[in-house]
Amino acid sequence: MSSVGHGVPCPIYLLDALAAPDYDRRMRIRSLRALFLAFLLALSAAPSVHAAKLYVVYASIGGTQAVGWVAREAGLFAKHGLDVEMLFTGGGRAVTSLLGGDTPIVTVGGPSAIAARLGGADIVLTAHIFDTILYSLMVAPEIKTVADLKGKKIGASRFGSATDFSLRYVLAHYGLDPVKDVTIFQIGGQAETLAALRAGSIHGGVIASPATAEAKRIGMKELVNMATLNVPYPQTAVATTERYLKQNRDTVVRFTRGYIDGIRRFRADREFSLRVIAKYTKISSRPTLEATYDDYAPYVKQKPTPTVQSVQTVLDQLSPSDPRARGARPREFIDPSVIEQLEKDGFFSEK
Repeated sequence: MSSVGHGVPCPIYLLDALAAPDYDRRMRIRSLRALFLAFLLALSAAPSVHAAKLYVVYASIGGTQAVGWVAREAGLFAKHGLDVEMLFTGGGRAVTSLLGGDTPIVTVGGPSAIAARLGGADIVLTAHIFDTILYSLMVAPEIKTVADLKGKKIGASRFGSATDFSLRYVLAHYGLDPVKDVTIFQIGGQAETLAALRAGSIHGGVIASPATAEAKRIGMKELVNMATLNVPYPQTAVATTERYLKQNRDTVVRFTRGYIDGIRRFRADREFSLRVIAKYTKISSRPTLEATYDDYAPYVKQKPTPTVQSVQTVLDQLSPSDPRARGARPREFIDPSVIEQLEKDGFFSEK
């Protein structure tokens, strides 16, 4: 490879052919000029673009985060010009990392983000990936009904997290006072909740697939599959700050494009999704992986518009303990403009 002006590489065969005396020079030079022009046009058209680095935190190691993993592993963020590094930070700490400036975008359960905004943070939900509760209340085998949990110890990941909200919602739904009738412990992640159940330190815990399969394997019982309640709820949401969205809107839009492409791949390519879930959860059991996929694929939203109904569910749950939630307007917690822009651009019509 030689070069032509400004250090632009030129194929050697073009230079050799121009110097060859044995060809019909008129036709040869004409064709080589055309070929050389095409070569230079191709060089000028090739983008000199480096993917922008973006650190994104996800809040749980479970099927509710699988779409983001699939998008990352399939190169779908890179397709939209982003080099996305996905980092795990459990429970409410994901929102803390966002507000602390450690990451500009997080994928979290809605309650922690909503509680943070009630506290004055400028966090907003820009997309709802799953819009209903997708946890299970797993209990020791001697627990037969929700009423049997009265006076018992139950685990959630962290206070204010999605598991904590879901647990309190389900207990109230079945007639128990989450404050007076049970003792809720802040356990940690899915693995810690499983360990506490196995050790008998707690009588019940809120977990999600694939951890539910492991809980059943060690003898625990699924007392409530919360998906069957059909409660509008921001189970997994994309969140950022209003400031970042205003200053870096194009980055948020491109990230959302990649994430939605991840939704499409997740729904369309079961085998690839199973491999990705296995990689991130460190699970090798085929039945467990299939159960995880089957638990979530039917619920992922193809057009993940954030909804006021889901936010209202959280505000209603927070109202008894937080007076600020009583008069809050759910529309203030979401910014659907990114999804609306993609819809206007025809992105959801693309195949």
